[in-house]
Amino acid sequence: MKKILLVAVLVCLSACSYFNKENLGLAKKAPDETVVEEKKPLSLPPEFDVRPQISAKSAE
Repeated sequence: MKKILLVAVLVCLSACSYFNKENLGLAKKAPDETVVEEKKPLSLPPEFDVRPQISAKSAE
């Protein structure tokens, strides 16, 4: 009797498969194209080419 009740509950829940997939995180949601923002291009820091000086003691 418990198995029949369990099967009946599972059948009823599977009828609402979209609801279950959304709640479980299985349904894919596409991003809204109008909300997507463009990112700024990457830029280098102003002193990127300046290298640290190496002292004579640390060179040894």
